[in-house]
Amino acid sequence: MPLPRGLRKRCEGILAGLDLPHPFTVDGFRASLEQQRGRPIAMEPLPELGRDAPCGLWIALPSIDVVFYEQHTSPAHQDLIKLHELGHVVCGHTGVFELSHLTALLPDLTPEMVTQAMGAGRTSYDTVEEQEAEMIALLLADLGGADPVTDPAAGRLAESLLHPVRSRRWRKR
Repeated sequence: MPLPRGLRKRCEGILAGLDLPHPFTVDGFRASLEQQRGRPIAMEPLPELGRDAPCGLWIALPSIDVVFYEQHTSPAHQDLIKLHELGHVVCGHTGVFELSHLTALLPDLTPEMVTQAMGAGRTSYDTVEEQEAEMIALLLADLGGADPVTDPAAGRLAESLLHPVRSRRWRKR
């Protein structure tokens, strides 16, 4: 599936509206989102759920958001998974998740919590929501590794996301 037209610009706009930590770290971003949203976000390693399970997922419970991430991968990949799932949080996405995976993660879920959490997991990048979350993750990952001296493009991206410039309206004279 080709990327939707304007995806990057739309995601940059979403990030420009957030209070991003400087210097950027995944944990700093999580803490900033907690503060902005007024609710905690827990980061938990994903238990073994089988071959078809996602490598990360976000579950919005009544009083807390839980982001699960693959624990058997590199720290850089874990950070990208976390940022992807936090991308779903900032975009307010929903999706579909197989109930058996959810009950394996949280065996004490009530039916009400299951209803809320069912939209949390995704295993394909074929949807616009997945592509948005991945673009958010990639843009944020660039912030985390951006060194304006050695990587001017990453530095410009970081600067534009941290300090957005309002668009000017051009008038005909």
